[in-house]
Amino acid sequence: MSLEKRRVGDIDIAYRWQGNPDGPVVMMAHAMGTSHRIWDLQVAALADRYHLLLYDWRGHGDSGAPEGPYTLPQFLGDAVGLMDALELEAVHWVGISTGGMIGQGLGIHFPERIRSLSLCNTTSQSTPWYRDWVAERQKVVRESGMDPVWEMTKRLWFTDDFVDAENADFHATREVFIRTPVPGYLGGTSAVADLAYLDSLHQITAPTRVIAAGADPVTPIERSEEIRDRIPGATLTVIDGQRHFSNVEVPEQFNAILRAGLDEMT
Repeated sequence: MSLEKRRVGDIDIAYRWQGNPDGPVVMMAHAMGTSHRIWDLQVAALADRYHLLLYDWRGHGDSGAPEGPYTLPQFLGDAVGLMDALELEAVHWVGISTGGMIGQGLGIHFPERIRSLSLCNTTSQSTPWYRDWVAERQKVVRESGMDPVWEMTKRLWFTDDFVDAENADFHATREVFIRTPVPGYLGGTSAVADLAYLDSLHQITAPTRVIAAGADPVTPIERSEEIRDRIPGATLTVIDGQRHFSNVEVPEQFNAILRAGLDEMT
């Protein structure tokens, strides 16, 4: 399916439908510095049963990238606004990293719009280390653009073996990352630096499945355990030895876990 756009508030949001148009709607939200293309290796595993709404959130991919900083409430408003524009009462939400943060916010503040949550390689609370890391990346981007940020973070996203192999999936992720608009990256990282959902997670009522990468230095396993422990009834599955973009590096493992969770929750 081709990429479409809808005006939501002050920006145009780009999105693509894939999969079974008669199936439950699954809205999929990507990570910082990526786009809806981060889910390319998941589509085939879900498309027979689910109607997949893949979108680029504010500042990323083909969506509008106004000057920031952005806020997490803006991300929530954009997501709900796109649902409204497409006349979607509620969705099953799949989010990785920042996409998982947006999902948590929706589950807390817009519970009537979320049928289930699949939260992948994410966290619920910014820390001093996290804010310092954001500031470091922002400084590099302002001075030199996106290329050097990729070089300083690629071994956080992937295992050393995967980085060294430099296969087609690695290069596809890199191309999306380095093409991220600088205002979008700066605006988005500013928003997540203020993340503070931990003490509100108990308000989430949607069925929730958490997927974590066992060797993820960006959102360590402890952060996923906190989410599992605070959302009533949530479960956690860990993919051992993986880093932040396990859905790209080991898609067969990731897809089996994601599909099983969605099948159970729908």
